[in-house]
Amino acid sequence: MKSLEILAPAGSVEALTAGVRSGADAVYLATTQFGARASAKNFDFEQLEQAVLFCHQRDVKVYLTMNTLIKDTEMLSAIDTAKKVAKIGVDALIVQDIGFASTIHNIIPALPLHASTQMSIHTPQGAKFLYELGFKRVVLARELSLGEIEEIVGSCPVETEVFVHGALCMCVSGQCYFSAVLGSRSGNRGQCAQTCRLPFTVENGGGHDLSLKDISVLQYLRQLQTIGVTSAKIEGRMKRPEYVACAVNVARQFLDNGYANEESCQQLKNVFSRSGFTDGYYMNKRGKNMFGIRQKEDVVSATGKVLNQIHALYKNEYQRIPVTFDFSLKNQKPSVLKAFLSDGSITVECLGNNGETAVNKPIQKEKIVAQLSKTGNSPFKVIGVHCHVDENTTLPLSSINAIRRQTTDKLTQEILYTYKKQQTFHDISPLPYGDRIVRKNIPLRAVFTNWRDIPLSFSECEIVFVPENTPLNEMQNMISKGFIVGVELFGGMFGREKQIIQLMTLWKNYGIKHILINNLGAIPLCKMFGFDIHGNFRLNAMNTQSLQFLKDNDIRDVIASFELTAEQINNLGDMFPVGAVIYGKLPLMLTRNCPAVNSKTKSCKTCEGNGLITDRKNIAFSYRCGGGCTQIFNSIPLYMGDRLQELNKTDFYTLLFTDETPQQKNDVLACIRQHKKIKDGYTRGLYEKGVL
Repeated sequence: MKSLEILAPAGSVEALTAGVRSGADAVYLATTQFGARASAKNFDFEQLEQAVLFCHQRDVKVYLTMNTLIKDTEMLSAIDTAKKVAKIGVDALIVQDIGFASTIHNIIPALPLHASTQMSIHTPQGAKFLYELGFKRVVLARELSLGEIEEIVGSCPVETEVFVHGALCMCVSGQCYFSAVLGSRSGNRGQCAQTCRLPFTVENGGGHDLSLKDISVLQYLRQLQTIGVTSAKIEGRMKRPEYVACAVNVARQFLDNGYANEESCQQLKNVFSRSGFTDGYYMNKRGKNMFGIRQKEDVVSATGKVLNQIHALYKNEYQRIPVTFDFSLKNQKPSVLKAFLSDGSITVECLGNNGETAVNKPIQKEKIVAQLSKTGNSPFKVIGVHCHVDENTTLPLSSINAIRRQTTDKLTQEILYTYKKQQTFHDISPLPYGDRIVRKNIPLRAVFTNWRDIPLSFSECEIVFVPENTPLNEMQNMISKGFIVGVELFGGMFGREKQIIQLMTLWKNYGIKHILINNLGAIPLCKMFGFDIHGNFRLNAMNTQSLQFLKDNDIRDVIASFELTAEQINNLGDMFPVGAVIYGKLPLMLTRNCPAVNSKTKSCKTCEGNGLITDRKNIAFSYRCGGGCTQIFNSIPLYMGDRLQELNKTDFYTLLFTDETPQQKNDVLACIRQHKKIKDGYTRGLYEKGVL
C-alpha cells in the first residue's frame, strides 16, 4: 500500500519551515502572483528557489499554486512565471484556469499538473476526463463523502488529493461569485473577502447561516490511505506557522500510529477553530451541526503558552529519511561507509581514514554504532548499523564522525539529484485576442431555473434551457408549441452520474439535442449521447486559451465569465462562439449544504426547494435547491438590455430567470427587444468595473 502524503500549506517561509520540520511530505505555496491566497506573504523567485532547495534536501516535494483565473492580458506573464518555476524545480503546478493549464501542458509537457479544487471536480467522469487530458492529480471538492471519494479513486489512475483539515467554504470551490458581485473581489482570482463569514440569516436561523465549521478528518487518514487516496491536504496558507506545525503533527500521529494524543488534538483546536470541527461531508451527515463561527473563546484559546508549546514541534529537524549504514574497518586500509535508503532507491559509499593497529585495545563495535547513529539536527534517521571490523584495529571517533558527515552529505546530493528534471520548453505563444468583429442580429437564449410558467413569447429565442428536473411531458409540450428546448444540468453532480445518464437516455429518446453544462465532468457524459454541448458561465471561461480548449473538446459555444468587463468579453479571441448574460439574478453561491438546515424551525425539506436569506443590511437573497445542491442568487438582476451595443461582439445573449412572475418575464423580454430600461431595480454587474 502506497503511503499517504501529508501536504502542508506554506504561506510564508516560516510556515514552510514549520510544516517540513513537523513531518510534512510535501508543501504547497505560491509566488506573489496567480495564487488563490493573494493576502498570504507568498514567495518571490529567490525565496522560492531557496524553499525548493530546502525541501528537496529533506526529500519533501514542493507544489506551486497558480490556481486563479487568468485574463488574456495576463497570460504571457503567467506562462513566463510557469517557465521560471519549472526551471527552479517545483514538483507540480496546481492550476484552476483550464486554458492556462492546456497551454502550459503544451509548452512544458514534463511539468506535472494538479487540478485545483477551484476546478470543482467532484465526479468519477470529471476526474477521468482530466486524467486523459494529461493531469497527474485532481484536488477533489471538499464536499465529497467517503463513498464518493472512493468511487472517484477507483475510476482511473489519476492521483487524488483530499482536504483533511482547515477552513470549509459554504460554496463549492470555483463556484463562488459572492465577493466578486458584491465588491469586485473575486474568489476565483485570490481576492475573496469572505462574505460568507458575515451575518446571513434564513427564517429563524442562527445568524451566520453561510458559515461552516472547519473541516477535520485527520482521524480517518488511514482509511483514506486504504482506499487509495494519494495526498492528505491541510488548508491554511493564510495561517500562522504554529497552526501549520500543529496540524501536520496531529496528521502525522494519526497516520503513523493510528491515533493522536489528546494534548496535541487540544492544541490544534486551540490554535484555530470555529466552534470546533466538522466531518459532516466526509461522513455524509450534512446538517445543522456543520455550522459555526469564530467565537471569543476560539480566539483567546491561542495563548502565548500554547503557541510556545507548538513552536517546540519545529525547533529541530524532523528525521524523515530512514537510512541504514554498513561500516567496514580493516587494518591499514581506508575505512568504508555505505549508506542505504530504506526503500532501496539510493546507495552511496565513502572512504575515510585508514584503520590503525590498536596499541591498547581495539575499537568496540558499540562505539561505532553510537557515533554513526548521531545524525544530529539532520533529516536522516538511522534505523540500522552493520559493522565489519578487523581484530586489533582502531580508529579515532573524530574519523568516524567525519566519514558519517561525508556520507550523509553525499546522500543529500543524491537525493537532490533525484529531483532534477530535464524540462523541455516548446516555443508556443498564446492565441491572439482582440480580433472579434461587431455582430448584427444577435440571437437571444433563455435559461430558466424553474420550468413552470414559461411564457410562449420565449419560443422566439434561439434555445430555451430548462432545468434537468423538468418533467418530460412538459418538455414535449414546449416543443409542440415551437420552442427549441435544451436542458441545463445542475451545477452540483455529486454522486449523481448514474442518475444523469438515465435522464440523458430519456432526453435523447425524446429528441432533446442541446445540453447546457456547468461542470467539466459533464463533458464526457454528453459526448456519450452525442448532444450539442453548450458551456455555461460556471465553466469560468475568462480567456482565449480557455475558448480554444472548449472548442477542442467538442463544446459548441460558451457563456463568458460574468467576472469579465464588457470590453474584455468583446476582446476575446474570435475562433469560438461566445455569449454574454444580459439579464438575470446572478448566482452567488453553489452549496451542498442548504442554509435552511441551520434554521430552528425549518429544514432543507420544509423549505420546499426555495427561500430567502437576509444579510446584516436586511437585503434578501433568494435561494433554490436542485440536484442535491443549493444556488443562492443576487438580490437584484443584472440588466444590459438598454446597452447591448457594449456587448455587440458576442454571438448570443443569454437571459437568466429565477423567481420572476410570467408578467415580469414578458416585460423583461419586451424591454430588451425595444432596448429600453426595465422598471425595477437592477445592476450592471461587473461589466463596467470588473474584478481584481
